[in-house]
Amino acid sequence: MTKLYKLCYRIGKIDHLFKFLLIVTAIFACVTTKVKAQVSAYTFAQSSGTYTSVFGTVLGTATGNASATNLNSVVYPVTLPFNFNFNGVLYSSINVSTNGFITFGSVVPTTTNTTPISGTALYDGAISAWGRDLSSYFDVNSRTGSIVWETVGTAPNREVVVEWKNFRTNSATAVTSIYSFSFQIRLSETSNIIKVVYDSGSYLVGSTAVTGTTQVGLRGSSNFDFNNRLNDTSTEYFNSTAGITNTSSQAFNTTAAIPGMPTSGLTYSWTPPSCYAPLSVSTSNPTTNSVDVSWVASPSLPSGGYDIYYNTSSTPPTIATTPNITGFQGTSTTLPGLPPLTSYYVWVRANCGAGNLSVWSSQTVMFSTLCQPPSILTTTGATVCPNQSATLSATADAGTTISWYSAQTGGNLLVTGSTYTTPLLTATTNYYVSTYTGTTGLSVGKTIFSPSPSSGAGTTNFGLVFDALSFFTLETVTVYPVSASGASGTLTIDVIDGNGNILHSKTVNVTGSPTSAPVAQIIDLNFLIAPGTNYKLRPGSYTGITGLLFDPAANAPGGNYGYPFLLQNLVSINTSTLGAPPTNAPRNDLYYYFYDWKVSSKCESARTMVTATVDSNCLSTSETDRKNSIKVYPNPFSDVINIDRPDLVKSVQITDLSGKLIRSNLKAESVLRLNNLTAGMYILQLDMKDGFKQTLKIIKK
Repeated sequence: MTKLYKLCYRIGKIDHLFKFLLIVTAIFACVTTKVKAQVSAYTFAQSSGTYTSVFGTVLGTATGNASATNLNSVVYPVTLPFNFNFNGVLYSSINVSTNGFITFGSVVPTTTNTTPISGTALYDGAISAWGRDLSSYFDVNSRTGSIVWETVGTAPNREVVVEWKNFRTNSATAVTSIYSFSFQIRLSETSNIIKVVYDSGSYLVGSTAVTGTTQVGLRGSSNFDFNNRLNDTSTEYFNSTAGITNTSSQAFNTTAAIPGMPTSGLTYSWTPPSCYAPLSVSTSNPTTNSVDVSWVASPSLPSGGYDIYYNTSSTPPTIATTPNITGFQGTSTTLPGLPPLTSYYVWVRANCGAGNLSVWSSQTVMFSTLCQPPSILTTTGATVCPNQSATLSATADAGTTISWYSAQTGGNLLVTGSTYTTPLLTATTNYYVSTYTGTTGLSVGKTIFSPSPSSGAGTTNFGLVFDALSFFTLETVTVYPVSASGASGTLTIDVIDGNGNILHSKTVNVTGSPTSAPVAQIIDLNFLIAPGTNYKLRPGSYTGITGLLFDPAANAPGGNYGYPFLLQNLVSINTSTLGAPPTNAPRNDLYYYFYDWKVSSKCESARTMVTATVDSNCLSTSETDRKNSIKVYPNPFSDVINIDRPDLVKSVQITDLSGKLIRSNLKAESVLRLNNLTAGMYILQLDMKDGFKQTLKIIKK
């Protein structure tokens, strides 16, 4: 089972923009919730009891009062005596951190992790009893700190107890003032109930107040899935409420009664749900009016099937929300009847029967339907003899632009316009035509850095905050990778929403340059951005290079680099930020990393094949019927070309070697004046009155 939170972004090499919009929208729609997202459904209860210490296996003991010896920043592995079901998955081991929490899964928390619930570490889940930077102490009034675990009770009702015994409330090395307390995490066999139990504390020496906040509660395999506790400094610790965000915490004070410290025997309990939501939700194959939605079956195997809810609002559904689809048997379906170019959000829940419903899938999954493109109305191919060019034509909806391509997907844009004249052909060749509305290559943002730029290494929260005023495609951005040695590496660029969800991501190869001689690199992104606010464009990560060039605060004219950068009706780049969403604290005196945005409002149809047919049977006729062969001279020429039998010629046209039409419908005369052509090689085509064509290469000196 995949235990890592992932987002599905499959980017193919697509040059044809309609197909590209299809793929990019599919990417945008394929935000896949590879999280179990169940701890939010655990039921919380609080009680008072008796604190009972355990005396089992010692994981670690303080051997001194220095940071290296007082149980500061250590993680211990523990093999469980029974499988414990956390978040719908069975685990046979845990990792115990001296910073007051345990985790599940193969990814071990770092020894310096002090935010077990709000942090972005990739472990499968966490239980935090006192999550912050902690340490213990050694031989103070004959007491020494330790971490101990033990199994109590008898099967099938045993408990694994992990105890932080004689710990400080924070990390410290001084022994002139020590407030000491203990706490436990208890994992119950069979019921899989989780308990956090506290002992009361006291001063061993001194009386200096220690205040702060600590993270308490559960986290799933991403920090979007949490079930934590909250109290501020005006509320007693034991009167906490449910957390609002993954950063919610409990305030404490070792001397003041409010918020105070936990009382002896204070017990928090979390009971898992009996009906689990689907393990994954994703969307794919968007069209102008539909999208496919799928999910991985709930571990509960719900007898009542699944309920599906989708809406243009990002507000999550509640237990009272009426689903769009109820009792669906299966794990995938199509949502039909949607309007074009519209963003939706979708959630799924399990129905385990008799009114036992899971929570809705908690991770927001967003998709967008495609634009309604204009249409190609007619196409006309052509049949020519070998070594002749063909003129193809098409018509389309009024007010659109027609484009000709060399391939159905990818390929090169050959020319725009209602006709396309091919190069000389030796075999039948297919070409492809489409039509579009909108505009490409529009610029927004700072075009280049200001004098004396800086090199920045910030990722995750560093970037540009923008609003999408309507649908647009972010085609390219320009960055300046930095490396004093000219090293190569990779750069990942993300677009995230105001809640930190990754909507688009692309990793590209880059080469760094010294800050004193920066080299621009244009990065193709082609991200389809739906209307919305508080998006952020950020460098998700990089390797090899040392950072990216940016404009620092010291050089900002008047404290503002010119925000907002507005492209009418499409996008507004509002500010830089180095803060975390959803706040994204504005910094108009910075400009981070991404210069000269190129955006597009283009909506293009599918490509239609148009065939230029080469008739090999006419070769023998043209070769034997030499009377229709026209002599053209001199070649190369300077200003004029002579045609020896213009009476046989209907019209003359000239193209370059790519097939681009240079001159057309020239009158057939014995002397053809071409003095306005630049030097180079061209294709001269003579359209004969009897229907044949004669082409040859001519060279202008």
